[in-house]
Amino acid sequence: MSLNAKSTIAVVGAIALVALAHPGVKSRAQDSAQPGSLSGVAGSDDVQMLELEPSLMRPEYADLVAGFTPRSLVYIIQGPDGAVRGRMTLSMSTTVANGEVRRELVKECDFPFVGRWRLVVKASSLSPVECSLELYNLVSKPIPNDAQPVETWSAKYYYDLVSVAIESEDVGTFFSFRHPMKAYDLEELYLIFSQMEVEQLPRRSVLFVTAPFRYRNYAVLVERLGRESMYAADAEKHVCEHLCLTFSDSVQEFFVETLPPHRIVKFTLGELTYTLLEDNTEY
Repeated sequence: MSLNAKSTIAVVGAIALVALAHPGVKSRAQDSAQPGSLSGVAGSDDVQMLELEPSLMRPEYADLVAGFTPRSLVYIIQGPDGAVRGRMTLSMSTTVANGEVRRELVKECDFPFVGRWRLVVKASSLSPVECSLELYNLVSKPIPNDAQPVETWSAKYYYDLVSVAIESEDVGTFFSFRHPMKAYDLEELYLIFSQMEVEQLPRRSVLFVTAPFRYRNYAVLVERLGRESMYAADAEKHVCEHLCLTFSDSVQEFFVETLPPHRIVKFTLGELTYTLLEDNTEY
């Protein structure tokens, strides 16, 4: 079998696993890009629209442009049986581009594929600017600096439009669709809940989310289920606020520390659970 053939098989397998484990990536032919609707939300009369503004941010993040502490975290990835399948490293930092302060979220994982996500948002509004997903024909990370991805998915946000390009060795695909004006990128949820006073959120609210690699907009029901105590993979006990996010086709959960540094101790994506193992941040 040739190297190109092996790479193609690896990419196809990785994309299939991404679609199963991560609601952000799926064949665009399967879904509509129309904005999500609240019509399917039971008892929607008591649901409030959630708009991110300084009053909802923790004091250290109330100034959306300043006061951001870079973070470096490691999570273990567990399957539905609880067995550890891999690890994910996550970093959040501040960058400046075209005279504008931005925040960057980077995630690298080695299960169910070796890949790297990168998301950039405007610090002043948390509106997404661009995001990308790189897939590598590797068996483990860290990803070498000189490694070339076998396939790259990238998206750029404009006003009410998002454009997506998919590139591999032999094929290039491009498409675009409209998104709601107050929509946030699917990968941005981690960044958002790390900074918000989640304890102050309404019991039930709705957030518009765009999944560019799925050609899809969602009206996500965000439910605050209260506090829970749990032990993470770092063997420490954490008191967390439990958030449940209901999409039209999936459910995600976030457990956010109520005490500083307000890390996300655990979150779920499909059948996979990500639990905090190490915090390498220099506080």
